[in-house]
Amino acid sequence: MTTKTTLIAMTGFVTYAKVFNENMDANMDFHEKTEGQFNMNFYPETEEDFDTFFGAGVPQSTMGHDTIKMGDTSLGMGGKYIKLKRPNKHPSGIEDFGGAPKVFDFTGGEGLKKWSFTEDGELGNGTKVAVKVSIYGEGPRASIRLERLAVLNHVAFDGVKSDDGVDRF
Repeated sequence: MTTKTTLIAMTGFVTYAKVFNENMDANMDFHEKTEGQFNMNFYPETEEDFDTFFGAGVPQSTMGHDTIKMGDTSLGMGGKYIKLKRPNKHPSGIEDFGGAPKVFDFTGGEGLKKWSFTEDGELGNGTKVAVKVSIYGEGPRASIRLERLAVLNHVAFDGVKSDDGVDRF
């Protein structure tokens, strides 16, 4: 039996977007094997996006953890989100499977240009994006990887630190 990779596209909103080399999640307590991780909470805009995601073979839960989580009720489908991620270094050693996802600027609605962390800024909570996600396999062993995103409506990151010193989006 051959396993294939399915690419899906969804539109929605992000929070805690760590999708650039400059703001990668480098917590080595969690990401030592991958030398960091790019991740974000993705709030699909429609129920059809959830249907597409799960229809591609993603399980509703894995190892006792629900795939859909609850967060900001002002975003997406009543606050339901999916954690999307990509390793900095893929354990297989295949370079194309790791590294920062490609981020494009589509805020003008005409053509895609690369988003610049330095010039365009970080993605703040509520930024609207279109994402491409690859799903390899199905069920509990499905591998889900964020491939790329296009910024449709940018919400600036406010850069304020919370009382515990963590960046607030």
